[in-house]
Amino acid sequence: MSVAAWGALLLAWLAAVALPGPDVFLLLRLGVRERRAAMFAALGIMSGNFLWITASVLGISVLLRTFPALLPMLQVLGSAVLIWLGVQSVLAGVRQMREPSRTFATEVTKRPFMLGLVTNLANPKALIFFTALLSQFIPPGTAWVTGLTIIAVMWITGMTWFAAVALASSSRAFRSWFGKAAPWFDLVAGAVFVIVAVVILKEAIPSLTSLL
Repeated sequence: MSVAAWGALLLAWLAAVALPGPDVFLLLRLGVRERRAAMFAALGIMSGNFLWITASVLGISVLLRTFPALLPMLQVLGSAVLIWLGVQSVLAGVRQMREPSRTFATEVTKRPFMLGLVTNLANPKALIFFTALLSQFIPPGTAWVTGLTIIAVMWITGMTWFAAVALASSSRAFRSWFGKAAPWFDLVAGAVFVIVAVVILKEAIPSLTSLL
């Protein structure tokens, strides 16, 4: 890959991870409660991204072109999971507003790695980015050394960003400012999850219907 191609790839990748979405809002939701949970969620998010990046390097776009109905099917499935996660987040926020307690706060931060992994894998925005945009930078027949380098660079930069978000949102200053607003982070995160899913569903369902 040329220097220009590398620059374009990194710019697109950094823009994708930096834009507020389900992954970032999940880290804010957990970070305001517990640093350890936020860091494990960041690792889970990047484990999901690792799978997406590896699939892109291996040529998932070719598979999707061969089976055009697969992409909207995955979008519908991911959207359904994201809506479920969003509803759970909203309900958690409502419950904590009604009955604030340490026990409940601990329950919110259970299994953060798995929560981060599922949130990322279910995110239809991630699916679109890796199957549509990233494939433009990885032509068929890309050398395996280049592929491994792309995976390593994207994982390191992505992990650095999400770890920074986790650390910032769990810092003493952030928690002192927003700690009492933790239930609102649940509500906002849940709303973001559902909105992203609904927007994708509006495009995916007609496409899937036309292909089946």
